[in-house]
Amino acid sequence: MEEVERGERMPLPQSVVLGAKDLPRTILSDHIESRLFGKLKHERLERTRFYGKTYDEVPGAEALVVRVVSSVDKKLEVKQQFLEIFQ
Repeated sequence: MEEVERGERMPLPQSVVLGAKDLPRTILSDHIESRLFGKLKHERLERTRFYGKTYDEVPGAEALVVRVVSSVDKKLEVKQQFLEIFQ
């Protein structure tokens, strides 16, 4: 940051900086997004009833993007003597 402030380096233009929407979609990220949007819509509908306003009058979260960066299933083999200790 100091180098940018001193003018020694220029920050990258916003068009070069990648966001979550630029990452590939996965089955898991699609599932999380759909659940999130469903819950947010339900919560927004509850607020419309509570405040007595229309759906458009109540602010809501929009343009959210969910991506899964890492998801690992791992199976470890444990030596029999350790397995017996923890069973």
